[in-house]
Amino acid sequence: MDTHSHTVLITGGATGIGLALARRFAEAGNTVLICGRRPDALAAAQALEPRLHTFVADIAVSGRARGVGGVGVAGAS
Repeated sequence: MDTHSHTVLITGGATGIGLALARRFAEAGNTVLICGRRPDALAAAQALEPRLHTFVADIAVSGRARGVGGVGVAGAS
């Protein structure tokens, strides 16, 4: 299975298993976007893996999940 040169979105990617997956996908040559509710956790994740693109989003709140699909790499930090 080809696992590089893709764009990957991981919700809850700032900590734990999500962050571990994000780092692995980035190491494999993918463009990785992570979202989470806490800007401080996202900044810490990006400090560990500068190739990650981050944005704040709470997909558990109705209506906010729709905005996640509109974020492009250029719109993430």
